[in-house]
Amino acid sequence: MKTKTKELLDNLNKITEKPNRFEQTRTIPDTNRMWKSVIDTYNFPASYKTAKWNKVTEDDGEIDYWTHYDRVYGGLSGQRLVLKNGSEYTGKLHTKRRLVKGSNDTSFYSKCTVTADGKWFDNCGMPIEAPTKVEEEEEKQTGGFIESEPTEEELVEQANLKAEREQKMLQDLK
Repeated sequence: MKTKTKELLDNLNKITEKPNRFEQTRTIPDTNRMWKSVIDTYNFPASYKTAKWNKVTEDDGEIDYWTHYDRVYGGLSGQRLVLKNGSEYTGKLHTKRRLVKGSNDTSFYSKCTVTADGKWFDNCGMPIEAPTKVEEEEEKQTGGFIESEPTEEELVEQANLKAEREQKMLQDLK
């Protein structure tokens, strides 16, 4: 058989093939784009600053560059990590908390997420460098909701509120 005839027959076979209706096309959300003009406003890990940048020319002639990055998304069904190539991370995501310095020299804890391969994300789902002070988030499963153990200060505050309510109830009885 001639190559031309074989090629035509192969193309005819492709006509009758049915596409896989369950196959999903990979899309990368626009919220997974970092623009070079604003990269200095957020403390990205150094590995993202050396990424391949795509050029965009605006209508007014202004030129900007962007690149994709990994991002964690959350909701009622849990968290998921969309990688920079558009695929979804299949490993386990762990929740931890880190100590953060505030603007007025106060410190507070902020939730962060870490993957099994060592990528860190802040509570907005944006990638960050691995923090130095990290605590494991103790989680309890109760009726479909995840709760963390109350701290000693929260227990004292709850006891004070209970005592105030009892005092008010006793005064109302008099």
